Amino acid sequence: MDRQVKLAPQDSRWRPGTPRWSRIGEMQFRFLVQHGLRPEHTLLDIGCGTLRGGIQFIRYLHPGNYTGIDISPEAIKVARRLIMEERLEDLRPRLLLTTDSRFKEFSGETFDFLFAYSVFCHLPPEEIEEIFQNIGEIMGESSVFFFTFKPSGRMKEDKSKDKKFNFRYPFRYFQELAKEHGLDIELLEPPSAHNYPEKKRMAKVTKGKSSTGKQRE
Repeated sequence: MDRQVKLAPQDSRWRPGTPRWSRIGEMQFRFLVQHGLRPEHTLLDIGCGTLRGGIQFIRYLHPGNYTGIDISPEAIKVARRLIMEERLEDLRPRLLLTTDSRFKEFSGETFDFLFAYSVFCHLPPEEIEEIFQNIGEIMGESSVFFFTFKPSGRMKEDKSKDKKFNFRYPFRYFQELAKEHGLDIELLEPPSAHNYPEKKRMAKVTKGKSSTGKQRE
């Protein structure tokens, strides 16, 4: 990730201000607003990168309601610089570097919306399983978690030279994880018009009735 951000070409999806970067960000923003995001809601942007969608979410949400996390120090550095360049410090966005998917930095906190756009297609199974194991802890009863993934009949990794860390998963894999951790999941149909041309699909996760019972125990 650091290498991609540092060496991004002029038309890269990682470089703020490029047409591709702006187009993908607009897709993310339009999708969440159409699915209920309002200025008063709190949003956790998982894998926020260089704020493709984040910059629009920050402008839209009430001050302090946007939180972005990423594993890439370089992406967070670019994101923080962008906040300063756009003079958005008064909107108090939180940008945090994270090293795992346990969400320990948010102990006792919940978010109304959680979003992982183009994240799961770069994560191996053990990291996705860690997210499903822990994400319920930062979701309230009415919270919703949206994520994209690249579908396939079976789990597989693209190991070609120019496409490292690209994973495809069958939807049933996510269904099994959701059931195991007391979450409800649905595949949005028909394929969202907001998915950019890489054949991604969008899934929606909410807390199931069983998860409420687990918390009370």
